[in-house]
Amino acid sequence: ALHSYYEALRDRLIGFFEGRGMTHKPKLIGLTGIGVTPGTTTMAAGLAGTLSQTGEGNVLLVDMTLGSESAQQFYQGKNVTNLDQLLLNGPPTEKKNEGKLVVAAEGTNGFKLPKILPNRFNELVPKLKTSEFDYVIFDMPAVSPISVTPRLASFMDAVFLVIESEKASKDVVKRATELLLKTNDNIGAILNKTKSYVPQRLQEEYLGDL
Repeated sequence: ALHSYYEALRDRLIGFFEGRGMTHKPKLIGLTGIGVTPGTTTMAAGLAGTLSQTGEGNVLLVDMTLGSESAQQFYQGKNVTNLDQLLLNGPPTEKKNEGKLVVAAEGTNGFKLPKILPNRFNELVPKLKTSEFDYVIFDMPAVSPISVTPRLASFMDAVFLVIESEKASKDVVKRATELLLKTNDNIGAILNKTKSYVPQRLQEEYLGDL
């Protein structure tokens, strides 16, 4: 049911890049959220999955949250590999009828992520830019005044802030957006887990009259 939303997000993202003449590869896209369970990982996996289905190159999804265990849970059985190993060896050979999505977990080598980032990114970005990927999606930690995410946003071509409907207050969303805008102008918002209080039939009739 969510696939159509992921496709719409993918199409808007591609349109955003095309409209600004951003033709370089790979394009680095970060997803972050507010609070504990805004659904950032699910959104990152969905976006990466739909991008990999366009048939226009390889997509790398980097889990920067809790390591390979959390990544494996969401990424439909894809083998999760270490990011350094992946950049050294390149994307795995594509098998017949498989998509072009590759999943890597950052932080599984024992490093404490908050301590080594963004210095770690200064090392990774040149390697990513010479890799064989067309899109690199980063599932980043939640944004807050003490998180490293606002600094990491400066490396991205675009950043999406995932907001859980009816949970995040307007003031919190505003502060999180301001933190991200300090390092990146290309910030988008995704309102997730929305609820409809109108019967589906009436909602469709209303939308049809617009």
